[in-house]
Amino acid sequence: MFFKKDEIKHLGVFYVYLFLYGMSTMILPFLIIYFRELNFTFLQIGFIMGVMRISMVIFEIPTGAFADSFSRKKSVIFGFIFGGISIILVPFVNSYLLILVLWSLIGLAFTFVSGAEEAWVISNLNFFKRKDLHQEYFVKARIISSIGIAIAPFIGALLVKSYSIKLLWIIFGASFLVNSLILFIFAKEHYKTKKLKLIDSIKMTKSNTKKAIEFSFKNKQVFLLLLGSMFVALMYFGVEGGQPLLVSLSLPKYALGIVETCMQITVMVAALSSGFFVKKKLKQVLPLVIIIIIIISLSLLFVNSPYFIFGAMIYALSNGIFFLNEPLIQSNLHKYIPEKLRATVTSTRSMLLQLVGAIGAVTAGYLMDIFGPKKVIAYGSLFGIFAIITFLKLKDDKK
Repeated sequence: MFFKKDEIKHLGVFYVYLFLYGMSTMILPFLIIYFRELNFTFLQIGFIMGVMRISMVIFEIPTGAFADSFSRKKSVIFGFIFGGISIILVPFVNSYLLILVLWSLIGLAFTFVSGAEEAWVISNLNFFKRKDLHQEYFVKARIISSIGIAIAPFIGALLVKSYSIKLLWIIFGASFLVNSLILFIFAKEHYKTKKLKLIDSIKMTKSNTKKAIEFSFKNKQVFLLLLGSMFVALMYFGVEGGQPLLVSLSLPKYALGIVETCMQITVMVAALSSGFFVKKKLKQVLPLVIIIIIIISLSLLFVNSPYFIFGAMIYALSNGIFFLNEPLIQSNLHKYIPEKLRATVTSTRSMLLQLVGAIGAVTAGYLMDIFGPKKVIAYGSLFGIFAIITFLKLKDDKK
């Protein structure tokens, strides 16, 4: 059976929201194209993506600590509401500066969700003594959301042909509001926090943040997993140029949705495969996956117009296989994190990834304006060499 005993009972509402979220992501295949049609350069787009990530860096740990010391459920719901409203406003703004402001607000909203959502689910499973569902959740969450994301581009392509890309922004933002309502009504929280006054909550947040940072750097396994995650994220260097590159290779704009669907199918296969790989030694599996991604990404250098089909295959495969890393890293990371610091430590990881992503987005944007997306995307995969070196230092035991 696809689901284990009582898995739907404990995780069903989260799976539903993840599917609906995936179905709403019609904007993703057209996101960079939308900004290019506003005449933004790659560097400007890099700053747009960068400012969101910087916002997440600034607020990631405080909001994660807030979730640990106040409420993970309320943190997630607030993030969805605030983020949904901010996203809906995007298509009504053409000013570059105003879009930067909205993007920073979206980044702030995401920090209330990242870390807190993951910790909420894991704590609920621990409450019911179902640690056996940890890996199941990380794998199936990716699969279920990917099913929605795979379907969404077809609908998005039809809407783009008949209407404006702007409609896709509104659908995406509205889904955040719907999901906040679903989680508010149907999802329970079993992690009990102490009832604190505002000033005490702020002090607790500060204390948790300090403890989480110290723990992340003192625990060697956690530190290596965090560092390796950062190098893996840098392999995604230049991803913002993927969609424009395919269009420059003669791919019709609406067909970006089809490419996105193919990529999500790859993601689903990778996520399903992670259930097998997790039984193997992490220091052996991750380097192998990374080497495969590097080889596929470098082959992009040999693709030219009008052979967009090969570029589309490389784009779908490299980005899809990339997500095989996440369930493996996440499930192992949680084995070393104390319960009281779970949301804060995962927020620390998210913060580091966003910081790397922000620097990478701006740098890649600048380089793509000079050398073009193809070279930047291909050579960016070589950051995987540093990830391999890092993961090889992990211990084999999983205590």
